[in-house]
Amino acid sequence: MWEGLRGQHKDASPPAGSVLVDVPGGGPGTGSVRARIVLLPVRAPLAPVHRIAAERAAGSLAVVLMQARQEEELAARGRGDFLTDLAEGRIAAEDAPAQARVLGFKPGTSPLLPVVMRLGDALAAPGGGWAVLARAVAEELASVGVPVLLGVRPVEGRVPFSSACARSRSGRPSRTG
Repeated sequence: MWEGLRGQHKDASPPAGSVLVDVPGGGPGTGSVRARIVLLPVRAPLAPVHRIAAERAAGSLAVVLMQARQEEELAARGRGDFLTDLAEGRIAAEDAPAQARVLGFKPGTSPLLPVVMRLGDALAAPGGGWAVLARAVAEELASVGVPVLLGVRPVEGRVPFSSACARSRSGRPSRTG
């Protein structure tokens, strides 16, 4: 039954006897849906208390998802501040590796490649999707085994990051992907 629900359009009604509750996700007043909770009757019909429980669970889940998103945004901004300070010479070169390790960067012995992506106006605006872009870049590099420290500077419209360069067997930097 679940496989049948997964393919349904968001406006489709759930199967008879089930409960469908939206988990809000775009902030107050936006009306966007982040996820859905579906309760299916398995051994007995669902009681009204099940809908109440699902609605409360949806509210709690929305708060947890919002908190996680805010924590990731703050961490990404902190990494962006570090990378900007490093690029602009406000952090001593000998202190940088230790600070980068604290932020979760483990580059190994490969040379590092500093990069700054400039965001268009639509992505740089609050809620504009810079986090999706940053996550996609980080996941893509991680998928090919390239360590990356990625931060954001949304006010400036930048996503700075530093990644390790993979070395070929000849000892020269190689291209990945």
